[in-house]
Amino acid sequence: MTGRSGRLRSAALLVAAFCLVSFGAQALDKVSLRINFAPWGMHAQYFAATKQGFYAKQGLEVDIRPPAAGQSNEVLIGSGREQFGVANIDSFVKARANGVPVVAIMADQPDTPVAVISLKKSNITDPKHLKGKKLAWFQANAKAQLDSLLKAGGLTRDDVEFVNVARGAEVQLVVAGQLDALYGFSYGQSLTMEDKGFPVNTLALKDYGLKNYGTVIYTSEQMIKTNPDLVRRFVKATLEGLIWTRDNMEAAVAEVVKVSPDRDLKLETRKLAIIYDLYKSPEYAERFGKMNDEKWAASIEVFSEDIPRKPKPSEMYSNQFVDSLDEAKDLAAVLRKATN
Repeated sequence: MTGRSGRLRSAALLVAAFCLVSFGAQALDKVSLRINFAPWGMHAQYFAATKQGFYAKQGLEVDIRPPAAGQSNEVLIGSGREQFGVANIDSFVKARANGVPVVAIMADQPDTPVAVISLKKSNITDPKHLKGKKLAWFQANAKAQLDSLLKAGGLTRDDVEFVNVARGAEVQLVVAGQLDALYGFSYGQSLTMEDKGFPVNTLALKDYGLKNYGTVIYTSEQMIKTNPDLVRRFVKATLEGLIWTRDNMEAAVAEVVKVSPDRDLKLETRKLAIIYDLYKSPEYAERFGKMNDEKWAASIEVFSEDIPRKPKPSEMYSNQFVDSLDEAKDLAAVLRKATN
């Protein structure tokens, strides 16, 4: 009887364990994360958080999606059809100004990464050297972003020829000598060009007075009101992904390469290292991702020519989640230690 009872107990435990696992799998909240570009190095932390089980530990199954074709990412999230997004500051401000009810729940890049990039042989080492030059430009960009750079060189917008190009064509046009410089990311096109054997000069706009956030993580107003616990769990797991990625950059980027096999592992890891240098901002001294009215006011102002109204800084963001999470303090401390 003892043997039979033991076997029955073992069978019962196995059934119970199976039910728990099955229930746990079914209990995961399925959410989407709509990113701002096709996956590359800057998105490594989200893929790492998935691979390392940080989202699952918080009861989340996160579907990381590339930008929507023919549809605004912010509209998808603001309408509640999707849950979370990563946005460049320009598209986020424009969406909010047009009444899309999205709210930033954590700053990602505390400073704008945009820059004017040129081949080193062009000798554009100072803003004044842009006079009379042809600049590759994306039509959706705000020219006001360049004003502080141009002012530093004693120039105005009229001193530069803005040439609208398709996204992805800017590097080829500059390398071919058809244009003199391009508007891009200091850690993006710059490294790509140098990796292909074309040394560059980079004029980072933040070094000339442009005070903008770079990228933010956001959700909808409705999500914050109706399911703040889910938002908190998402932010917590994302912070855990950022902490893990800081010490495992190549492994994190390898997860990106799995879904974007055209990306070069070493190059994307170098880009990610530069982004982590941006994270060492004084604004993140106490808590990673914390935002403030002053920076939001400056971020809104630079796009004021291109929006129907200027939103109030306070309606753009919420710090309630980073303020409640120890992981935001832990990441700030890790980054601060790396700076010392």
